[in-house]
Amino acid sequence: MNSRKTIFKLFLVVIIALNNTGLYAQNVRKTDLALSAHGWYGYDIEQSRPNLASLGYMNYEMSVGFQTNPADSCCYAQAFGYPMISVGLSLARTSNFKFYDKTKLPDLYTAFGSFERSIIRRKHFSFGYLLDFGVTYNPGRYDPVNNPGNNWLSSPIMAYFGAGALVKYHFGKRWEIGVDLMFRHFSNGRLELPNEALNGLGAGLFARYRLEDYDYKRYSDVPRIRAEYKKGMQYMIVLGTGFHTCMAEWNAYVEKEPDPVKKKNMKLKAHPKFSLSFDALYRYSLRYATGIGFDVFYSSNMKELEASDRVFYGDAAVDNCPGYNPISIGIAVVQEVYWKNFAVHVAVGAYPYRHKGVNGALAKDAGDRERGWHYEKAGFRYYFPKLGNTFLGFAIKSHSIKAEYLEYSLGIRL
Repeated sequence: MNSRKTIFKLFLVVIIALNNTGLYAQNVRKTDLALSAHGWYGYDIEQSRPNLASLGYMNYEMSVGFQTNPADSCCYAQAFGYPMISVGLSLARTSNFKFYDKTKLPDLYTAFGSFERSIIRRKHFSFGYLLDFGVTYNPGRYDPVNNPGNNWLSSPIMAYFGAGALVKYHFGKRWEIGVDLMFRHFSNGRLELPNEALNGLGAGLFARYRLEDYDYKRYSDVPRIRAEYKKGMQYMIVLGTGFHTCMAEWNAYVEKEPDPVKKKNMKLKAHPKFSLSFDALYRYSLRYATGIGFDVFYSSNMKELEASDRVFYGDAAVDNCPGYNPISIGIAVVQEVYWKNFAVHVAVGAYPYRHKGVNGALAKDAGDRERGWHYEKAGFRYYFPKLGNTFLGFAIKSHSIKAEYLEYSLGIRL
């Protein structure tokens, strides 16, 4: 599978969806622009990197922000407190990591979009949160011959996600400085292995210059806009699919293949995954709907998984396990957050039925978190009201923040 083309298409869908939702208001003026510079220092929060000698790395970024304007008369902008939407470029100095062996990591280059909301605005201080989403270029792939310790980042193109809280101090008429606490995640969504990924947590400083004078009263002294939306229950039927490379197969291959040259030429098969979901949500405000979801998942690699488990865990562990059933059933708490026809979709669930070989604790100790009892899904949906409320979406399904696969979906809201 070509991960570069796959993730490019993925984020192309996101860009089109963001553009169509009206995040960039039609009446935004040039004076609504803001220029920002950001420096951030974070720590790797994973606990399974025995060759890592230093935990910290720097991240630098520049961005251009568009301040949503009360003059646009957008009920969604008002409901979110007139957020700032930004686009930018960042450099993650992951080459800062030091190792006990000869392992080296490259720097990472990211193009991203950001959603920044101020929950509290005052004359000199603001407090809020921000969300980042982007595409990352990784110039240094996994190399079992020359750099075998770099099993974190195996793909040239990866996904980036960031989330955090921030405090800003406004001074003069157009300047502000701030501090933030952020979580940053880099991963290829299990399109290739190895993919230990990078999860960083740290703090940053930023400075911003606005092209228009800042006036906090501008955002509070605005008449309430009547919000038109359909309150009440809504039901969805969703079909999803994606591709997945199996951690157990990778562990078994590493176990039985000592020749690093052969490992360098190894390409694991990407197995198709399928899902069928039924969601029942209650929309109680313009922005939010909450409910439950019933998920049926199908994995196509049970024979390969059993064979890999016999290599890595042994025949006794496989013969005494509950078995290998391609079907798993999940029940999840579901949350959607709306901006016009665009929605952020998040689900946190548990498996009342799942038989995928060796027990989850044994697999987790080997670095395979996929076979735990709970799962998470986070992604985006774009609804087409003129097409009978059908929608397209994608999500990352994961277990304990470790990606299982990228899921593309097609659904209908009843």
